[in-house]
Amino acid sequence: MGRTKTARTIYIDNEQIEALKRLSQRTKVPQSVYVREALDMLLEKYSEQLKFDFKAPYRVSGDSSLPERKE
Repeated sequence: MGRTKTARTIYIDNEQIEALKRLSQRTKVPQSVYVREALDMLLEKYSEQLKFDFKAPYRVSGDSSLPERKE
């Protein structure tokens, strides 16, 4: 069973939007996947300040910039 997702409205710079669109078009990976991956990386980076251990569930497979998630 998949994770429950909630819609959010955010404001993003035009340059970021254009770069995200190009990346998505070239890789055929949906923009939403990249946004969730970026949030995972941010929350993992600041997990110490937030006092919890964040496990990145949306990291794209094969991305070596973060350790593999153990289930």
